[in-house]
Amino acid sequence: MADFATEKLRARKQIGFRLNLVLLGVLCFYLIITAYSVFILWQQSEEFKHLTNTQFERAIHAAELSRDAEQITSQALEKMIVQDYNNTYYQSLSNTPRKLFDSIRNKLYATTDKEKTILDEIDNITTPYFSTLKILDHYLLREEELTKKKSSISNGLSHLQESISSAGHNTPQQQYFNNLFLNAINITLLSQNSVKRGELQAQKNAISGLLAKMYYLDNLSSAQSSLLDQLFQTAQFAFSTKTQFQNQHLATLSAIRKTRQQAQRLSAASYDFYLLLKIATLDSTQKHDALIRDVITNIVLFSCAFLVLTAFAYWFIRHYLIFRLNRLNNTMLQHVKGVKAPIPQSGEDEIALMGKAFSVFVEATEQAKRDSITARKEVEDANLKLLQLNQSLQTLSHTDDLTQLSNRRFFFKKFTEYWKKASIEQHDISLIMIDLDWFKQFNDHYGHQAGDKCLIEIAQILKTDSEAVGGLAARYGGEEFIILLPNIDRMRAMTFAKHLRRKVGEADISHEASNTGRVTLSIGVATHQPKPGDDLDKLIYLADQTLYEAKKSGRDQVLEFVES
Repeated sequence: MADFATEKLRARKQIGFRLNLVLLGVLCFYLIITAYSVFILWQQSEEFKHLTNTQFERAIHAAELSRDAEQITSQALEKMIVQDYNNTYYQSLSNTPRKLFDSIRNKLYATTDKEKTILDEIDNITTPYFSTLKILDHYLLREEELTKKKSSISNGLSHLQESISSAGHNTPQQQYFNNLFLNAINITLLSQNSVKRGELQAQKNAISGLLAKMYYLDNLSSAQSSLLDQLFQTAQFAFSTKTQFQNQHLATLSAIRKTRQQAQRLSAASYDFYLLLKIATLDSTQKHDALIRDVITNIVLFSCAFLVLTAFAYWFIRHYLIFRLNRLNNTMLQHVKGVKAPIPQSGEDEIALMGKAFSVFVEATEQAKRDSITARKEVEDANLKLLQLNQSLQTLSHTDDLTQLSNRRFFFKKFTEYWKKASIEQHDISLIMIDLDWFKQFNDHYGHQAGDKCLIEIAQILKTDSEAVGGLAARYGGEEFIILLPNIDRMRAMTFAKHLRRKVGEADISHEASNTGRVTLSIGVATHQPKPGDDLDKLIYLADQTLYEAKKSGRDQVLEFVES
């Protein structure tokens, strides 16, 4: 293995040095372009500042002057249309616009004789214009007062209408009076919206006629006379106010026309001044545009050079860095997937050192993998042997060596678990105690080896049938067996016990020392539903006693314990 870890690269061959050199060159060129651009922009700024101060600003002020003249007149017209008249608005219409107009006018100055002539004309028109505005605003305020009077008249007429509506009309004369009274009110209300003078005069004559008819009626009550007097006064005031309003409205329209004429003259003079400034501004702008074109040409040239330099830097980084790193990365990925591929190690820079380092790493990994496979196989063999040994030990600790049934210790462990579960869930649990009849005589007659075979055959029957019903069969001792039947009641337990006795009889195992000539079983059955605190030994005792009674009363039978 090459000792490349201690290998030191010369500065010019290092990737960092080359990359820094390229980036530094690009940065320096960028700084040069930036400095030049800043200088040119500063020149443009100075030129544009001069252009703005001398031409643009004056042109803007002239345009604002023309706009303000039109805007002030528009405000007056808007005020007349929406009828929004109050003292605060009076100040904004007459004083504030004048101050705003004068502030803009004071910013304008003339640089030529023609400009001075137009500014003098603007000054001569300004005072008459704002005088007409004051007159117009006075007329508008007067119209506002008359409008408020009209509103008061309408409210009074509505009140009279409510009063006459609430009055009684039991007699024909009262009903006739009420109808004339309501017609007079409606005509008076209608007169407030009349536009033509002839129409207003006709309505006035109609009201006079209605009032005369009501005054000439006989037997008017005091309330009717009072209402009639109020109507007469309100109608006179209404027609008087409406006549004043029409006259005032005509005067206001005349003032509007005069104000509009003055505004047009002032706006035209301001616009003429604006046109002069616009021409001067265009001349300055053309000079400025020529300077900008020169600047743009130089910036384009520098940008092209910068683009070429950037392309070279991109090619260098792509060819000497990215391409080689991607190649090394793909090789590493292939090795990760388990595909062996040649590792690139050419060159004298950091990427080459990375390739060499990865080659050493791959070689060490392969060796470690081989060692790991060997060690893992040894561990697996050892684990297999240990598992087999554990299974053997577990089987020995749980089962009887001869019959391969569960031994007594394992039986009591499971019996305790089922007992606790049955006490919680409140279901039955049954025990079957089994004893082979005359088994000692069987051993004496046939020998102990034949006795062992008999025990094994009987145990297989018990195990197979017990597991089929969810029970657990175990060797209790000698020729005695015990079967645990969880969640099985007394009747099912008796049925199962009789089934076992019959099946062993069908096996027909010869027993010449027995009265029956074959092997038989004596069986005792006990069933109990345990409660918290009950002792499981009691159920075993009961099953054992029942078995004893079965043997005592003749063997080859099944008895059950019945609780009194």
